Amino acid sequence: MRRRQPLLLAIGLAACASAPPHRPGEERLAAIKFEGNQQLNSKTLVAGLALHRTQARGGAPDPYQVQIDADRIRGEYLREGYLDIDVRPRVERKGDDATVIYTVEEGARAKTRVVINGLPPEVPVSAVRDKLPLADGAPFRYEPYDLAKPLLLGAVQDAGYAHAQLDANVVADRANRLAYVELDYTAGPRCRFGNIEIAGAKGELETAVRERLAFSPGQVYSTQAITQTQRNLYGLGRFSTVRVTPEQNAGEVVGVKVDVAESARRQIQLGGGFGIDPNGYEVRGRAGYSIAGWPFPLDTVTLDFRPAYAYIKNNVGYEPRIRALAKLDRQDLFWTYAKGSIEAGYNFLTVEAYTSYGPLARLGFETPLGTDKLKLRVGWSFQQLQFRNISPLLDPPANVVDQDAMNGRVLAQRLGLNSAERIGGYQQAVVLDVRDHPLEPRLGAYGEVRGTEGTQLAGGAFNYLQLVSDARGYAPLFADIVLAGRARYGAIWGDIPVTERFFAGGAVSQRGFGERQLSPSIRGVPPDMNGERTGAKLEVPYGGGGLFETSLEARVPIMKVYSMPLGFVTFLDGGDVVETPGDVDFGNLHWAVGGGLRLQTVVGPVRLDVGYRLNRTSGPNDPVPGSRYAYHLTIGEAF
Repeated sequence: MRRRQPLLLAIGLAACASAPPHRPGEERLAAIKFEGNQQLNSKTLVAGLALHRTQARGGAPDPYQVQIDADRIRGEYLREGYLDIDVRPRVERKGDDATVIYTVEEGARAKTRVVINGLPPEVPVSAVRDKLPLADGAPFRYEPYDLAKPLLLGAVQDAGYAHAQLDANVVADRANRLAYVELDYTAGPRCRFGNIEIAGAKGELETAVRERLAFSPGQVYSTQAITQTQRNLYGLGRFSTVRVTPEQNAGEVVGVKVDVAESARRQIQLGGGFGIDPNGYEVRGRAGYSIAGWPFPLDTVTLDFRPAYAYIKNNVGYEPRIRALAKLDRQDLFWTYAKGSIEAGYNFLTVEAYTSYGPLARLGFETPLGTDKLKLRVGWSFQQLQFRNISPLLDPPANVVDQDAMNGRVLAQRLGLNSAERIGGYQQAVVLDVRDHPLEPRLGAYGEVRGTEGTQLAGGAFNYLQLVSDARGYAPLFADIVLAGRARYGAIWGDIPVTERFFAGGAVSQRGFGERQLSPSIRGVPPDMNGERTGAKLEVPYGGGGLFETSLEARVPIMKVYSMPLGFVTFLDGGDVVETPGDVDFGNLHWAVGGGLRLQTVVGPVRLDVGYRLNRTSGPNDPVPGSRYAYHLTIGEAF
C-alpha cells in the first residue's frame, strides 16, 4: 500500500492543477493561433505568452493582455534580427469559445554592422571582434551580442585598463535592414597590480595560495589573470569559496584582496552502484572518510572501503569482492601543483578462473608539464597475492588424469596459479586532457600512454614490460548530437602475472560481449570429485598479453524525464584480446553494433546498452561461440 502513495499524490496534484469546469455563458480562450510566421514556429511563440496561462486555466482573453502578448511576439522577432516585424492581433468568437489570432509579417532579417570607438592603442580591433560571434554582414541575433558584452569589456581590461567602461548599443536601420552594433569604449588609465592581501589562509596553506596567483605586484592588470587565479585556488580542493576582488578606485595601481574560506575538513562518503550483463551481475557499495589538512596543512588522509557482491556464471556462483584502501596525499610536493601519494590496502577479487586476495602498496607522484592539461605520473606498486577457488578446468581433482585435466594443469602452471604471486613494478604515464568536461564531454580529446616495468628490483618475482595507450575524441554535431570515438591498445612482454593479463568485453569495453568474455579461454566439462565429466560445458577466460579496442558512438538527446535528460546512443565496437601482442590481427577484429539509453541522474548517467555481434561467432577459437547479443545495465559513460 505504501508504494501507491506517490502515485495517488501525483494524481491528486494533477487534478488540482487542471482547469475548473466551464460554465455555459462564460467566455473562455479556446485557442491561440498564428498566421504568416515562417522563421519562428508556433510552439516557440506561444510558450512565452501570458495568454497561454490564461488558456490553461480556462479564462477569457483580456484585450490589454492580447496586445501585451503581441508586443512579446514582436520582441522575440527583434531579438532574432527581424527589424521590420509587424504583429496584428484579432479575436474571433464562436459561442463561448474565443480564438486569438496573431497575423505576423516577418520581413527580412537584418544584417550586422559592428562599429568600435575608443579602443586604446594596445588593444587591436581583432581582440574585440574575436569576442563577438557576429561577423559584419552576418544575420543579426541579440542573444550572442548580449552574452558577449562582458567579454568585450574584458578584452580591454586584460590589456591593463582596469577602469575601462563600455557603452554598447544596437541601433536599428530599418530602411537598409541593418543592425549597427556600436561599441564605445572609455579606457581610462592603464593600470598595474599593486599590493595583494590574502585572508582566510595561514601558514603552508597561505603559501599555497600565493603560489597559485596568476599575477604579481607591478604586472599589467588583467581580468583574465584574476579569473585564472580563482580556477587555480578552487583546483587546490581545499576551499568552499574563493573571492579575488580588485580595489574599486580610479588609480593606476590596483590592489587585490584574495579571500578564501576552507571547506569542511572532514567528509564522509556513502554510495553504491550496480552492473548487469550476460556474464552475471554485481551490487557495489562504497564508504569513505577523509581528513583534509592532517597531519600537515597540505596533506589529506583518505580511507576508502568498497565491498561488492557478485553473481558470476560459469559455475562460480555468488562471491564477495572487497577493496580497502588507506591513502595519504600531499599537495605541492617539491614544487607547486605537484602531488605525492602513499597508499596501502587489501584486495579480494573473484573472477571466473580464480579468486585472488592479498595486500598492496603504492607510491605515486604527479606533476603538470607546463600546463594543467598535460601531466606526468610516475610511481611504484607492490602486491602480494594468493589464489583460491581455482576453476576445476584449471585445477581438477588429483584422481582425474585425462588429457583435458593434463592440459588444464599445464595452463594453470603457466599462469602461475599454483603458488603465491608477488608483483612489483615501476609505472610512468603521460596524460593529455583537453576535454571541455571530464564527465560529460562534448568537445575535445583525451590521450594517455602508460608503461609498467615489472622487475625484481621493485620487489616482485616477475620481469615484464606492459604498455597501454588510450585515445578518445569528442565532437558536437547538429542538434546537440555528440560523436565520440576511442581506441585502446595494450601489450605485455616477458613473464606475465596472471592478474595483469588483459580482458575485454563489458559496459566500458566491447559491448557485444559480457564482462571479461572477450579473452583467451579454456573450455570443457569440469570434473566432479569422482572424476566424472557429466555437467555442462564451461568457458573460463584467463586473459591475454595483447589487446586492441575501438569504439565509435553517437550520443543523441531525446527529452527530459522529471528534469533529467534522457538520450539515445548508437555505437560500433571492435576489439580483440590474444595471447601475445604479435597475435593481434587488426583486420579481423570482433565487431558489434548496438544502441542504448542514457538517463542523466544526480549520481551520473544510468546506462542500458544492447550489443549485437556481427562476426566471429562460430569459430573453434572464438570466445562465447553461438552468442550474438549482450546487454549491459550500469552507471557511467562507456568512455
